[in-house]
Amino acid sequence: MAPSNRASWLLDKQHPVNAVKIAPYTAASDNEIVIKVKAIAINPADVKIQQMGILITDYPAILGCDVAGEVIEVDPSLADIYMIGDRVIGQTSCLERKNNVYCYSGFQEYVVLKSPKIAKIPEDVEYKDAVVLPLAISTAASCLFHKSESSFRAPTLNGTNPGNGQTVLVWGGSSSVGSCGVQMLSLAGYDVIAIASKRNHNMVHSLGASACFDQAESTVRDDIVAYLKGRNVVGAFDAISSDSTIETICEILKEAGARGFMASVRPGAEQLTKNDVKIVTNFSMPPDEYSELSQATWRWLEKSMAEKTVKYMPPAEVVGHGLESVQLAVDMLSKGVSAKKLVVSL
Repeated sequence: MAPSNRASWLLDKQHPVNAVKIAPYTAASDNEIVIKVKAIAINPADVKIQQMGILITDYPAILGCDVAGEVIEVDPSLADIYMIGDRVIGQTSCLERKNNVYCYSGFQEYVVLKSPKIAKIPEDVEYKDAVVLPLAISTAASCLFHKSESSFRAPTLNGTNPGNGQTVLVWGGSSSVGSCGVQMLSLAGYDVIAIASKRNHNMVHSLGASACFDQAESTVRDDIVAYLKGRNVVGAFDAISSDSTIETICEILKEAGARGFMASVRPGAEQLTKNDVKIVTNFSMPPDEYSELSQATWRWLEKSMAEKTVKYMPPAEVVGHGLESVQLAVDMLSKGVSAKKLVVSL
């Protein structure tokens, strides 16, 4: 007999309060597993979809992008990889459904996860800590590691990535996506120079950045340009991607004599370029290339967690227990947080 399931439902477009109600339980099919959710992380996408009414057209809906939990069902197609009781993290999405059911969304007690966006987590790592990674790792990787010649090199599975003498600038180094970008670029052998709030510099240094600059300083642009001159700067990663950060990075790259290349998390960022800087985003990647990169990224993530070379950053802040706390966490994120990932335990 299938378990009974509950979810935190967004009842209508831009409805201000999620409601916890019964939800369908969906069994695993080809390349899928089902987990009993133990922790949920909240992302800016969850806030934007609820408050702005974007992307979703069919209501009531279930949101949620990051989950961690225990495997309770495995489709035979994945039986040689996963087993009942495995502890995993997974990336979920409200943009895909099965038989009109939001079974792939994270804000519920039982979630269907699709390969390859699943990774086993070590026994000594808590669900609340591991759940900070899925969407952020995927987003950072899909921005940074395009197949194009101008893109950055990804860290390898064997872990041997000696310094390559190349420097990358990361704006937003203490953000969720930025912290993953700092780690992945550093592990790939790049010298990472990060911009973040001064109070978060110790954290960003711990992720692999060799130098940090305070985004609040009025001289930050000139300070970075002076620091980068004479270095082999091969581009930048803008994990914030506001109008001002994109413009400032374009100016820095030109004035520092750097290669004019930027990876951005913002759809349409290409239209904001200046100084002949080439801008790429994860939204500009062809589907077949994205699928190939996803497989490589999640294999790397699982191995890196097992070998303890990746850090679970920014740190989790558990704001409550149970689905009833999801709306509280979404509201908290909407007001702004710094160098933390809001998590709900189940």
